[in-house]
Amino acid sequence: MVFQAHFKSVQQTPYTGNSALIMILVMLATGCSALNRNTRSTVQIDDTEAQDITLLKDAWDWDTGFHYQPIGKGIGTVVLNNTEPVHLIRMERPGHYPDVQPLFPDQLNPMKFADAAGLLAASTIGGLALGNFDQPQLAIAAFGAGALNAGGIFAKPRKVFARSYSFAPLEPYPTAQPQRPPLRVEGFHMDIPEGGHSWMYFQNIDRYEDNRVEFISSSDEPVQIEYSNLDEDLNEALKMQGYFPEMMDGMFHKGDAILLDGQLFEVNEHRVQGIVRYNLKTAWWLYNAFGMETDTVTIENQSNWSLYNFSDPGFDRDLIAEAMVQSMFLAIQNPTLQSRLERIENLEEKWKKDWQTISLPGNIKPAGKVATALESVVTVAADDGHGSGCILSSDGYIVTNQHVVSDTSLIYTVYFNSGSSSKAKIVRYHPVYDLALLKVDTTDLVPFALDLSESINVGEEAYAMGTPYDLDLGASVTKGIISGKRKDGERTLIQTDVSISPGNSGGALINSKGTLIGVVNEKVLGLGVEGIGFAIPTHVIEEALLIQFQR
Repeated sequence: MVFQAHFKSVQQTPYTGNSALIMILVMLATGCSALNRNTRSTVQIDDTEAQDITLLKDAWDWDTGFHYQPIGKGIGTVVLNNTEPVHLIRMERPGHYPDVQPLFPDQLNPMKFADAAGLLAASTIGGLALGNFDQPQLAIAAFGAGALNAGGIFAKPRKVFARSYSFAPLEPYPTAQPQRPPLRVEGFHMDIPEGGHSWMYFQNIDRYEDNRVEFISSSDEPVQIEYSNLDEDLNEALKMQGYFPEMMDGMFHKGDAILLDGQLFEVNEHRVQGIVRYNLKTAWWLYNAFGMETDTVTIENQSNWSLYNFSDPGFDRDLIAEAMVQSMFLAIQNPTLQSRLERIENLEEKWKKDWQTISLPGNIKPAGKVATALESVVTVAADDGHGSGCILSSDGYIVTNQHVVSDTSLIYTVYFNSGSSSKAKIVRYHPVYDLALLKVDTTDLVPFALDLSESINVGEEAYAMGTPYDLDLGASVTKGIISGKRKDGERTLIQTDVSISPGNSGGALINSKGTLIGVVNEKVLGLGVEGIGFAIPTHVIEEALLIQFQR
């Protein structure tokens, strides 16, 4: 009866004029779900220390491109665009693994119900206005509003973001135990073989979670980067957690810490609705300069999510770096490596265990003149380059730098000052001291007189002898002084301002009497650094190569 009375009232007071039409249009069109373009959401961390966690949301602008902007500490409010397929929330806290959570519009748009109700109301009013009340204008208005609501039902966004999200607290990085040796990364390498970099595409996040892959592809090009700059991120993380109290950025710090090496050898990208994450495989081992076999730990882990850059499909360095920090910490907590991180191992005894002491005459008369000493300098050459060497005995023993003959698969030829040459055999070498002992089947050579004292006379005149740049230049001499001595881990080096050029490595550093005081080792080249060279003191040859010179 109430229903009938209501429509009788309508019949007695017909809706005429534009005001009635506008009223109905506004009333019915307000339920259009296409207008629901943004959701205001609350994001929070479920943790008592949530206030220490910084929340950030993905953002983009023309100046900075993709970036994250802070939204709060532990809790924040964000406006999520319902027309976007995904939003990313990043969580950061010093000393903790960062986390990125993707948010998807997975809630049914609530205004779809208003659209459905509006469509039902418009259809009812339009039908009554046309059939019972003879109000064609009202019917047209009602049916028009219904068309808008019908379109809204099928229009985007069909789903919207939730109004609240909560996330678990962040996991902390491990912290170094007191009284343990320093640990740092010696180098991090990328050696991904052909097919080792692959892509897996998923239609949506539900299919990703169900592991329903659309298709897979892989690269037919290997990726080989020896000593990538990712070691900077890894060492910074070790420093932050107390594994490496002092970042040793100088030149003279070899041997001061346990050294860790890492290698990324497999990358599988998972791409979902415009975002990407990496599944990674990494190998970790303790580095030793002797190249001796060591235990290797393999770690598999995942990176955080990031928006996929279609214009630049290469590796996302930030994603790789964060994941490698996690992988490194997982590796050093692995029992295989953990026990070996408690002390710095002395591998020299193992390296020398099969060596026999070689006795050589050491009481040779000094050359007396610098020019005469040139007879005792040689050039050590192979197909890929050359260095220099110093004759130690008349029967063919020669010392040079290990890095000059580091590729043992090559054939090395020694060129003498007389113009003759001979094939050389590598007898032994010591990678830490960067010294190698060669032997040639030649007699009647002129060896150097050796200064086997451990004193380094700063300010004394010194001459460098070797073959710089090109074999055609032959043995050359440059003059300077001994400008200092430097400790380089287990080595003490002679510092000199004598001009040293490529090819001088392994050559002679002599005094004014023609006596060998050092083996030229390296030159420092860099911004603001010029005229600094280094040599290994002659007395080190005995210890490094197990040679006994007669005194």
